[in-house]
Amino acid sequence: MFQSNKPSDTQAKAQPATAAASTPAPAPAASRGPAEPSIISADLRVVGDLHCSGDLQVKGNVEGDIRSRSVTIGEGAQVQGSVMAETVHISGSIKGQIEAPKVSVARSGRVQGDIVHQTLAVEAGAFLDGNCRHMDSKAGGVSTVKPAATKPEEKKAASGA
Repeated sequence: MFQSNKPSDTQAKAQPATAAASTPAPAPAASRGPAEPSIISADLRVVGDLHCSGDLQVKGNVEGDIRSRSVTIGEGAQVQGSVMAETVHISGSIKGQIEAPKVSVARSGRVQGDIVHQTLAVEAGAFLDGNCRHMDSKAGGVSTVKPAATKPEEKKAASGA
C-alpha cells in the first residue's frame, strides 16, 4: 500500500553525478582573452547608471551615468548623463559631462556638456556646446589652470570706464 519514493542504496550509486559536479568551473577572465563588448542595442532604453569593467557600445538610449573602460556612443544613440572612461568615441548625442583621457567626436556627434580630457579630437561638422578642459596628467584629474575670471567688457564696467 505505501511505497517509498527513495531510491535504494544500489539505485543511488548507479545514478550519474549532478550537473554542477560534472561541469568544469569557468576559466578566470584574464585567461579567456579579450572580452566581448557590452552592447546597448538601438531598440533598448536604459534608465539608470551603467558600470562596466570592459568596453561598452551604446546604440540605444541611456538615461544615467556611464562608467567603463571604453565607451562608444554610436550614430543615432542618445545619452543623458555623465560618462567617465579611459576612451570615449561619440558619433551620437550626449547631454552631460565627459571625463576621459582620450575623447573623439565624429562629424555626426553632438555633445552638450563639458569635456575633461588629455587628448581631444573633434571632426569638422561635429556639434559641441560646452567647455573643454585639459586633464592634469600628473594628478590624474582636472587641470588647475583656471579660465579668465572676467571678460574684457566686464573689466571696463568694473573700472568705471
